[in-house]
Amino acid sequence: MAIATCTFFSTGNLFAQQAKGLTIGDQAPALQYGKWIKGEPVVSLTGNQLYVLEFWATWCVPCIKAMPHLTKLQQEYKNKVNFIGVNIAERVDEDKPYDSSLPAVVQFVETNAAKIGFSVIADNNAQFMYHNWLKASGQNGIPATFIVKDNKVVWIGGPQALDTIIPKILENRYDMEAFKSRFKEMTETSKKQSAYYSSFMNPIEEAFKAKNYVKVVELTEAVKKEKPDLKTMMDQLKFKVLLAYLDEKKAVEFGKVWQSEDKAAPSLILQIVGKEKNKQLSHETYLWTAKNFGDTNALTNPELLDELAGCFAKGGDFRNAIVNEEKALELAKKMLKAGSKDQDITTETVAAYESRLKSYKESVK
Repeated sequence: MAIATCTFFSTGNLFAQQAKGLTIGDQAPALQYGKWIKGEPVVSLTGNQLYVLEFWATWCVPCIKAMPHLTKLQQEYKNKVNFIGVNIAERVDEDKPYDSSLPAVVQFVETNAAKIGFSVIADNNAQFMYHNWLKASGQNGIPATFIVKDNKVVWIGGPQALDTIIPKILENRYDMEAFKSRFKEMTETSKKQSAYYSSFMNPIEEAFKAKNYVKVVELTEAVKKEKPDLKTMMDQLKFKVLLAYLDEKKAVEFGKVWQSEDKAAPSLILQIVGKEKNKQLSHETYLWTAKNFGDTNALTNPELLDELAGCFAKGGDFRNAIVNEEKALELAKKMLKAGSKDQDITTETVAAYESRLKSYKESVK
């Protein structure tokens, strides 16, 4: 299972507290939460069970994509492992307490009950779980996974490794000391990467907070000149800011240049335009995005085909929307039938594709 991560670059409120370091073999910090949202509350992380703490946020797409597989693992190891989803790092207004995010988190958990088959807690106003677990262990992104045995942190990593690591721990085949050495090396590398990214992301985030979007665009250009290896990342950010906050036409003009320079641009542009929520874009922008995506004959990602169909539909071209949604649906069904390990494709995904296809067909009657 391939899972991306959502990385924290900011040095704002989330980083205001400094917690004692946490590493492999240490006693687990306490479970301090604002609300136990789902499942049977746990008093301590002791006993015969393993405890898997999965740190996530409602805005973190990779976190959400990992949930169905975590549910499957909870069912598989029902009496041996207790999975607890730890909601952290929700975005709240600076003048409001952190627990003002609770209603939205509770609603998210209730709405997605079918894919969240494990316990869920939400961080408290002091953001104890974030600072004393995630930040203390040097983790700079989510999803992040902690395994606790007899109140001791025995493993830290990502959910994609759980299929391998859980059996090893349960069968006493896991070498904690060896992993501790590797974890130390990974943490040092992570610190260097974090410092590298923070050096240019902090000014960009400050400009975002000030809603100085022109400055954000200027900074992306400055970063590209200084760090050419970050061109794709900065072009992606520039396009998104132009599109959502500044000038849609200028975004398209820049997108055309970006597409001529970067083979990854059409796919990235499709995902940005398709997921744009800040404003309604013009039909022309949706159609430009869809028509300039390129050849789809060799495409094996149903999500991209679904997004492509959505852009055609939003642009008013329902016939091409139908063609691409049918391809997305066919691929998704094949992946499910073949037992694909791609956790993005579920029975719910197929149902959503079928619903959209039906809607597109009704629009051409």
